[in-house]
Amino acid sequence: MKSLYLIGGSGFVGKNLARYLYNDYQITIFDKFIDIDFFSTFPSIETCYLDLSEKQIPESYPTPDYLINLASIVTAERDLSLFDKLISSNIKILLNLFNRFKEDKALNLFIQFGSSEEYGNKQPPFTEDMREQPNSPYALVKQLTTNTAMMLYTNYKFPIMVVRPGNLFGPMQNAKKIIAYTINMLKKNQPLNVSLCEQKRDFIYIEDFAYIIKMLLLNHTHCIGQIVNASSGKSYSLKSIIEFCKKELKSTSKVNYGIVPYRENEIMDMICSIDKLEEIINKKIDFDIYKGLETINLLNK
Repeated sequence: MKSLYLIGGSGFVGKNLARYLYNDYQITIFDKFIDIDFFSTFPSIETCYLDLSEKQIPESYPTPDYLINLASIVTAERDLSLFDKLISSNIKILLNLFNRFKEDKALNLFIQFGSSEEYGNKQPPFTEDMREQPNSPYALVKQLTTNTAMMLYTNYKFPIMVVRPGNLFGPMQNAKKIIAYTINMLKKNQPLNVSLCEQKRDFIYIEDFAYIIKMLLLNHTHCIGQIVNASSGKSYSLKSIIEFCKKELKSTSKVNYGIVPYRENEIMDMICSIDKLEEIINKKIDFDIYKGLETINLLNK
């Protein structure tokens, strides 16, 4: 069985990837926080407490066949004071991992997580060859990390790629995220205070995203040196999502649209082209996010 390291693998994305890929790979989780209760249900998964912004993976751990770097602080805030922490949790960890594995040819593919927010207010659909226009500290540091990853490939032939996810949602997500927040409030029949919610997002259910990651791993020879959008290729307004969940849950919550202002320089339509993804995995993508929403609604009833 091939080996897979998930860096920052005890978060929302990491745990869902671990669960989805459990039967296909020998997985090791590296994170400075480990969800013991969750991973106790997956006995063959090894976990290691490690702050990779400070330390390297010990030499006792052999080079894996595949490595996915999920480590990052994720925030939509425009606070410039976040730069130091963002750089530490992105570029510093990337370079730490590069220095640990750069001499070993056993690594087939290193997947670095970028973000669709790197595109900013470009005209959608976003294509990977666009010049990015980040409009938040998080997006800017993600773009810098993407550029660093591509430099490691170009200069050192390091087997790295960058995946830019759409707006992920699913089980175990932070309760402050829009879909998790919406469902939590609706099931309690409590009022929702939100923006006008006219902005559109390229939502993708976490299990569909895990399928994309699995397909990229299987097609790793075509992925090296590439930046690839990993999403649904469709956009949905936040209002349509809220109204669907409200109807599905038969909630009596009052939705107070317009109470929360839009963020500065808000991206009003975020949709990612998935043409390149489909070419690499040689499959058409046609995900239905409403099936994912139905699943989450049932899980949260």
